Amino acid sequence: MHGHHHFLHFLSSRELDELYISMALRSFALSMISIFIPIYLLKMGYQLTHVFTFYLIVTMTHIILAFPSAKISAKIGFKHSIFLSVPFLITFYFLMYTLDTLKWPLFLPATIFGIYSALFWVAYHMDFSKFSKSRERGKQVGVVFSLIFTFNALGPFVGGVIITTLGFHLLFIFASTLLLLSAVPLFFSQDFHEPFHFSFKKIFSLKRIKRNQKIRDGLSFFGFGVENVTFYVVWPIFIFFRILNNSYTTLGFIISLSIFFSTIFSFVIGFFSDINRRIILKIGSAATSVIWIIKSLVKTSYQVLFVDSLYGISRITMSVPFEAMSYDKANRTEVLKYIVFREITINFGRVFLLVLMISFSNFITGFLIASGLSLFLWFF
Repeated sequence: MHGHHHFLHFLSSRELDELYISMALRSFALSMISIFIPIYLLKMGYQLTHVFTFYLIVTMTHIILAFPSAKISAKIGFKHSIFLSVPFLITFYFLMYTLDTLKWPLFLPATIFGIYSALFWVAYHMDFSKFSKSRERGKQVGVVFSLIFTFNALGPFVGGVIITTLGFHLLFIFASTLLLLSAVPLFFSQDFHEPFHFSFKKIFSLKRIKRNQKIRDGLSFFGFGVENVTFYVVWPIFIFFRILNNSYTTLGFIISLSIFFSTIFSFVIGFFSDINRRIILKIGSAATSVIWIIKSLVKTSYQVLFVDSLYGISRITMSVPFEAMSYDKANRTEVLKYIVFREITINFGRVFLLVLMISFSNFITGFLIASGLSLFLWFF
């Protein structure tokens, strides 16, 4: 594609190949541990409201730093920004590793994780927007999801086994080592810089997008944020304590199974989303909405296993066209500004759900809200 050959050049472009490999390693490291963090905090004696507040601080930090992160990415390059995020993530792991002995205030690791999140995701979405191809973007998103999910499917189960046999501390060390390795593939090609010519006040003044469409896009991102945080934070806590009898291995296996079904369908959904992204997105968001209603009714581990398998299919059907359409829209306007707009509105959705959980701590209400707001993606 670029007039040269490379050992990583197995998909559509050298830059995407490197990003795929980096994301696969990073995803494996994160998937081994991230799903267990809320449970780790609860096991240490923190209250449920403390755990939700922890993620609220992460999310608020991301919102505050999305704009500065965009400026940093534009100045030093997307790959360097991704690399810069890694020490913050490892520092976060160190703080969690020593939380029980050094008694860090909980806002400290939460803030560090929020810094990492803003630096990484703004740069990642910029990189993918720039180097993916419009006509093949659904397939390319499907490929990256498939590759990432292949590693993600193993991560929670492996993490659960390591926690059960060796403990949380060794899991933190192993994950940190993988994260360092994940940055290496990014630097087999030159970095890319995006011109940065806007202020914080102009983030929502997107060129070539009508005001009505900006509102629709914002609502879609908001709903996606609500659904996302419900799956990654609220759902694991609910099933671990209410249904799975505090079994790390069972929780890891169930989450891995959900990701496994996502992996199988991601490439297929990517192919069909290049034919008609909007129809696939509507099918996926409607199915995800229905499954969150079913999730609110589960009582046994077998029911959890079944419904999470279906969820793995529905969520990938929703996520692949949604991501592809996000990159399409970013490239039709000011790319960096649209990515910042996306990151801020998605995280406002997360804030909304987390504040609700802090106020009421009602899991079923959270699931039903995730169900309703999943349908916001129809506006996209």
